[in-house]
Amino acid sequence: MIPSANQPIKSKYLVITLDYLLPLLVTLLVLFGTWLALFSPLFQVTNFECQQDFQPCDNPMILAELNKNLGENIFRFKSAFLIHKLTSGDYTIRTATVARILPNTLVVDLQSVYPTVALKLLSGGDEWLVLDTRFRVIGKRELDPNVPTVLVDTLPAFRAGQKLEDPNLLSACTLARTLSDQLPGVKTIELSGETIKLTLDSGKLALLTTTKDQLAQIHVLQAILSDSTITSGVGTIDARFAQPVLR
Repeated sequence: MIPSANQPIKSKYLVITLDYLLPLLVTLLVLFGTWLALFSPLFQVTNFECQQDFQPCDNPMILAELNKNLGENIFRFKSAFLIHKLTSGDYTIRTATVARILPNTLVVDLQSVYPTVALKLLSGGDEWLVLDTRFRVIGKRELDPNVPTVLVDTLPAFRAGQKLEDPNLLSACTLARTLSDQLPGVKTIELSGETIKLTLDSGKLALLTTTKDQLAQIHVLQAILSDSTITSGVGTIDARFAQPVLR
């Protein structure tokens, strides 16, 4: 007997097929979604947004390290491994964070080690060369690092991680750090050859030299500045000699 159009089709084979159809579709969708997320080109890393100290990354070594990860799947990407590489391979990096922006962008935020002294051009400008505790170059900054700053005629050639080699610069930077601890009221520090010029908040000028013991010169300067009767009417204190010259 042929069923009419309004009669439901009854077949044990069709019932079995319908019972398994929904789970099969779900399984296929899960497999497709897994392939799409983990293996398809759609979620491959194609772009990095990198900032170091709130400025675009310009260190070629860091950029080269990031570029090694282009083409990686963004979900399978090992952020912890990249962070370890960046912080252990470059002493100037204090912290690193990595965030994902789907489908293919990684945002990398780097913070440098804390600067302790900086160099700046005497001619002006808004650029500081910042150094760590061992006077190794961290990098250039366009924001005031708020550390003792030495004014120089020209900035030395440098690369990140390189230690200053100029003995006069090293001496001036050492003095800048010492002054920040022991002699408040220093407005600017200027290096001119072997002479270090200190402009004080009072408007007076103090002269020191890189060729003699800095701490001894500072102590002499402290003693002179502590006696207002000596410094009254004095514009320049020259502490480069065994007998300081006041004029």
